[in-house]
This record gives sequence, structure tokens and C-alpha cells, in this order.
Amino acid sequence: LRVWRVMLLAVCSRRPLLDAHLIRLSVRGLFSESGVWERDYKAETRRRVEQWWHGRIQEQWQRDAADQSSRKKFYVLSMFPYPSGRLHMGHVRVYTISDTISHFQRMRGHQVLNPMGWDAFGLPAENAAIERGLDPEDWTKSNIESMRKQLDSLGLCFNWDRVSESLHSTDGGLDLNFGVLYFPDEAIFNRHPADVRVLSKMLTANVVDVSSISIVFVSSCFLFRNSVLQPLLDALADLPEWYGVKSMQANWIGDCSGCFFNHIMKVDGRDSGEVLAAYTGSPEAVFGAAYVSVLPSHRLLHGSSALKTALLRALRPGRDSLTEVTALNVFTGREVPVVISSKKEFDGHLDTVMGIPDSSEEEAELAQSLGLSWISVLKTEQDGTQTLINSDEFTGQSRAEAFNSVTQKARERNAGGYLTSAKLRDWLISRQRYWGTPIPIVHCSACGPVPVPVEELPVTLPKVSSLSGKGASPLKTAQDWLRCQCPRCKGPAERETDTMDTFVDSSWYYFRYTDPQNPLRPFEHSRADHWMPVDVYIGGKEHAVMHLYYARFLSHFCRDQGMVSHREPFRKLLVQGLIKGQTFRVAETGQYLTKEDIDFSGPEPIQRDSGSRLQVTWEKMSKSKQNGLDPQEVLQQYGLDTMRLYLLYAAPPEQDILWDVKTDAIPGVLRWQARLWGLITKLRAAREGPETPNPSVLNKRERSEARKIWENKNYAITQVTGHFTEDFLFNAAISRLMGLTNTLSQASSRVVLHSVEFEEALASLCVMAAPMCPHLASELWAGLSQVRNPLGSVLLGKGSVLQQPWPSVDPEYLQTPDTLQLSVRAAIPESTDGNKMTNGKCWL
Repeated sequence: LRVWRVMLLAVCSRRPLLDAHLIRLSVRGLFSESGVWERDYKAETRRRVEQWWHGRIQEQWQRDAADQSSRKKFYVLSMFPYPSGRLHMGHVRVYTISDTISHFQRMRGHQVLNPMGWDAFGLPAENAAIERGLDPEDWTKSNIESMRKQLDSLGLCFNWDRVSESLHSTDGGLDLNFGVLYFPDEAIFNRHPADVRVLSKMLTANVVDVSSISIVFVSSCFLFRNSVLQPLLDALADLPEWYGVKSMQANWIGDCSGCFFNHIMKVDGRDSGEVLAAYTGSPEAVFGAAYVSVLPSHRLLHGSSALKTALLRALRPGRDSLTEVTALNVFTGREVPVVISSKKEFDGHLDTVMGIPDSSEEEAELAQSLGLSWISVLKTEQDGTQTLINSDEFTGQSRAEAFNSVTQKARERNAGGYLTSAKLRDWLISRQRYWGTPIPIVHCSACGPVPVPVEELPVTLPKVSSLSGKGASPLKTAQDWLRCQCPRCKGPAERETDTMDTFVDSSWYYFRYTDPQNPLRPFEHSRADHWMPVDVYIGGKEHAVMHLYYARFLSHFCRDQGMVSHREPFRKLLVQGLIKGQTFRVAETGQYLTKEDIDFSGPEPIQRDSGSRLQVTWEKMSKSKQNGLDPQEVLQQYGLDTMRLYLLYAAPPEQDILWDVKTDAIPGVLRWQARLWGLITKLRAAREGPETPNPSVLNKRERSEARKIWENKNYAITQVTGHFTEDFLFNAAISRLMGLTNTLSQASSRVVLHSVEFEEALASLCVMAAPMCPHLASELWAGLSQVRNPLGSVLLGKGSVLQQPWPSVDPEYLQTPDTLQLSVRAAIPESTDGNKMTNGKCWL
């Protein structure tokens, strides 16, 4: 239409058609737009290609997503971002990887789920809102809107219809049979005097000046997790795709070789109302306990416990102190004294242990020094094995047998017995902040803590008049929200005013994506089972321990509660490295400099003003380190596909990328894109000539050349498919496609014109490049699929390149050949007199 419009204008103005033709050449668009193929892939061509295909690819993704319900599922999930308002290059890398995998799996015929949400709650958003005098919700939603636009500008294809409001607004709630996990207790927090707030140990790490931090004990909320630690450890064996992360998870959990037993605490023979769990590494010898020992830092000595006075009265700092407090073991029914240990710490993170003299010389010496008696429970047989005595129904069992039977019976009696590690405590989820998920618990003076009924969930976060970041939880000021009715006795009660640690939200969001608009429950069992487990989970290596541990913990719990069928949430894990920028610091002061402040003219960079020498290194990109990089600037300079290819090609996903555009990665991917474009130009030019393509006219040498193209194509399909499905080495996949590009670039003109092998190899090359550079590949396919006189059927497929099926290896390529052609070099050795041997023998 544009061409005809120009010609019509020329005729109407009585100007020569030659001028109209020149005008047409100067204003023509892309092949997809004008039907005219440009010979070279220049920067302006790249800009118009990406502009043309950007919205069309995203729209096609959404249309295709609605019509794939009958296909086999594939769930690819990337860790969602904190909505700070600006994306950084680390975000771009992880979402480029997930987008690439999503396109690939859809081309393989899968129903793909690639959702996106926001890690919106938490301290950073609340502090940022306080600094600006804004409501945290308004601040967060504004940032979400901005980051959504940035993600769209990168051409990323997410299932935006899967975004759940409960993942990024004040509607957060958790209907996971919360009462089964929840229990109240006092916890150690650090008090910051500047704003009179308390901080968890994780948040304290973000405080610059920790010199004035003091320790306080605060009534808190915990999630009981000892019941799933051993299953979490055992299940790692079923995760072969987690590579080094499995050992990190195992080390974090620790060796689950002991357990806790519950004890009712007494003073002067009277029940104090306290129940204390004490750890032992020898549960089979539990009937031989002589005492329960607590650390001097234990909450019972510092909090609001009824035992505090009695314990402090007995405390002798630096000595093992026998107290008048006793502990009644719920499992054995035997009562033992409580001892305050002289130690500052026990193994791991324990603060309460059982003293069993038969299983430990140290514990026997302590019991003797305090004049304590105990019952011997282990008998050594003649063969050296030990059996139990004085242990009720377990008497006569070997230690190994008793270990299993005692712990099992303790679990059945709800007295403890869950195999656990000395390294991990129960999960403290309380945060004395406003911007977080409300904890669905109400406190009643008559009934104690009571879970909010399922039908009243989710508990929504109320508006508060102002936030200061100081003092107690801001939710205490929301009186209308705070006061409620006890679900159990219907008397007056108050809601829990702490909010959840954001690790709780991110530990189950993958479930919510499977059923994001469900108003009645977190997710429907059948929908979660359809999509779970996540087939590939992608994120930073800094989350390889804590976040993954919490996510696995919640998934195991949901399986035990009958909410889902799968125990493990993630099948494959893809942990990507950082993107690092070069930093320049003044050696004497440690000050980070911008490049404008540096003199690069000499052999080594120096500070421009002072001439001071600089420390040059590579660090994680950060504004404070003056080495940050705005993705939009990279996008403007190089374009979408070049940025995608660079991030995929510069290093394997698990390795760090040292961002330096002067290296071969950026020039390399720019050259490759131009060469791909040149191959389409080459084929189109050959097929638009006067000669009709005819494979039968190829001579023996040309047929051999075509055969090698065919072999190289099949080899590339095998290798690239393997990289996409097994090791995710996208850099190796691109290298293999570059190799196929070299082969096709060297093809003779007659092979280009007459061989179906060249045509099909070029088509496969475009299709395999499409997940990584979708905009360029879409335009390449538009030009290739409309080439004149196609020889094969591969170019007759309907739709864009991303709607084509992933190429498969030709069956003939997989067959074992009947004959094998070898090149043999023969040499006839000389005899001792220097003459050639003529007896017909030779050496190969």
C-alpha cells in the first residue's frame, strides 16, 4: 500500500515514476511491513525489527496461552523481584533465562506457565514509604506499575493473568491450617535505641552501627518445623538436578540424629504452666536422664516466665547451678531437676539439653559433681553390643532398635520424638512492623492464642493513620481492627499485631500461581496438582539455602496436610550467578569513584584530581559502588535481542558475568545476528534468479557438501536441544548455532540454490535461535517462509517462528551406518639397506 501510495502521488503531481521509485526506496519498511527484503542488518533495521515484533510477540503469547489446555504442562518459575521501582541487570538476566526456556518449551508442544508477581511486603518498602511520607501500599503499587512497564519494554512474555492480588497488596493471608504449625513463645530480639524498635538477627545485619544494640525478649510467634526436618533431609536424594545446592541444603539442616522431648516445668512441685522441649542425641536412653540443662541466656531467665525468679535465685555465673525447678518428662513420666549450665553455648543452636549420664561421660561427671542420682539404662553384652534395661516396654531392645521405637512412640504420644538437628530452631516468623502479612491468630484471655477460622480468611491489613518505624507494632493503633471476638468462646479478644516474616510469603507463592483468583482458599488441590511441581525454578545463588529451605518446608507441610500430592516443590533448580561491574576505589580512603573522576591515560588508572592510585576489581553492580548499569541504557544502545544474547552467551548461567562491552561477547553476538540475516539474503537472492531449483542437477561433490550440511544440522539439533533440557548451557547452545551458521555461510551457490538440505538447515537454525532472539528470528522467518520455489515442506508451516514446532533429528541420522568411511595413510618402511620393502607388507 505504501508503494502504491507513493506512485499515486507521483502520478497526481505529474512527476516521473523514477522519482517515485527513489522515494519508495527511501521510505520502505521491513519485509513484514512492505514485502521488500533489506540486504543488510544494520542498526536502523534492528531498531525497526524489534519495534515491529515487540508487541506482536507478547500478544501472540497471551492468545496461545488460552488455547493449550490439552497439552502436557511445563511450569517455569523465576524468583519474583522486590518492587523497588527500577530493574537492574540481575533481574534482566534471570527473566531472560525464564523467557527463553518458556518459548522453547512451548515450541516443543507444552502448555507453559511462566508467571510473575512481586515480593512486595517487608521492611525496605515500609522504610522507603516512611522516608517519603507515603502509604506503603501506594508506594509499592506505584513501583509495581513502573516495573511492569520495564518488564514489558524488555519483550518478556509472562502469564500476567496469573498475578494474584494477595501477592502484592494488603490482601495477604495464609489458610494453611495455621494452628497446626503455630505456637507462641518469647524470642531474643535486638533493640535499636535510635528508633526504639526491635530487630531480628537477620535485620540487625542491615544496621550500620551495631555498637549500641541491646538484647530484649519479646512475645513472638513461631512455626513448629521439627516434624519435617528428617523428611526434608531424606528428600534431597530425590533431587538429582540440584547439583551443589543439595549439599548446601544438607549442611544447613544438619545431621538429624537426635530429638526433643517435652517437659512440664514445676516449682515446689506445682505446675508452672511452662512446657519446655529439651534435646538429646540419645533418645533411646531417655529413661536414664539425670537433669535438664539450660543456658544462662535462656529466655526463662530473662523473659516474663513464672520460672524466672526461681532460676535467677539459683544462678551462679560461670558455674553449673542446680535449681529448685524440676522438669517432668511427658514421655517417660520421670521428673528431673533443672540445671543452669556454666557454658555460654551448646552445640549448634541449642539452648536446652537433657543430661543422660549413660550416654556421655561429660554428662555423668556433671551429674556426680551436683550430687544427682540416675537410673542406669544401658547394659553391655559380651559381644560388645548394648541393650536397654530399666526402660519400661523398651527393655531388652538393642540401642538401634530402641532409637526407632522410642522416637516413634514419643511422636504417637505427642511428647516429641521428631528426629531433628541441633543446628536449627523453630521458625520465628514475628516482625514488629506494619507492612507485612497479618498473622491469623487472635489472643483470648480465656482460651489463649486461637487460629482465625478458615471461613474468615484472609485477614486483611488495615490502614493506619501514620507510620514512624519506631516502637511497638503499628497495628496496635488500629483499634477497630485490633478488637475482635474469640472464635472459640465468643468472648472479647485481640488480633495478633505482629506481621509475618516475608520468607513466609515467598515460601508458598508458587502454589498460589496455580490458582491465583481463588477467593475461598489459597489454591485448589486439583489445580496445584496439575501444575506442580515447578519444572524449572530460576533465581540467584544467594537464595540457595534459606528461601529454598523455607519453600521446601511449607511444601512438605502442605503434602502432610493433604493439600497437594507432591512433596517437593521444585524439580530442577537453575541458580544463576551475579552480574558484576568494574569498580575503582581510592586505596587510602576506600571511596568508590565514577569513571568521570578517573584518569585512564597512563598504564594504570588513577584519581583525576589527586593522582591517587586506585584499587580495581569486579563487584556486584550497585549505585553505591558507582558500577551500576541501567538496563534501559543497554537496551537503547544495543537493542533487545543483542542484550538477551549477550546475557545468555557471556557465561554459563551459574557463573558470574563480568560486564565489559569491549570483550568478544557483545561484538560476537552482533556479528552473528548480521550473519543470520545474510543467510536469508543469500537464499532469497538465489531463489529469485532465473534458474529454477532442482536437487537432481547437483554433482557428486555438491551432494557430499549438502550431506555435510544435513549432518551438521542434525548434530546442532541434538546438542542445542540437550543444552535447553539438561544443563541449560545457553552459551554452548549459541556456540553450536554459530557453528551451523559457519557451515551454511560456506555453502557454494549451487548448493544454496538446489539443495533442500541448505533450506531445511537454515529453517532449523532460525527456529532454534527464536527462543533466544525472538524479534530477529521472527523477521528472519517472515523472509524465509516466503522464499520463492521452496523445495521442502518445512517452510510451508503456518504462523510465526515461535509458533513452529521445535526441530527434531532425522531418523536416518540416529541409525548406525552399515559402512564407515575412513581416511587411511599407508607407509612402506625401508629395509636395513635403505631399499623399500617389496614383499607386499606395509604398516598402517
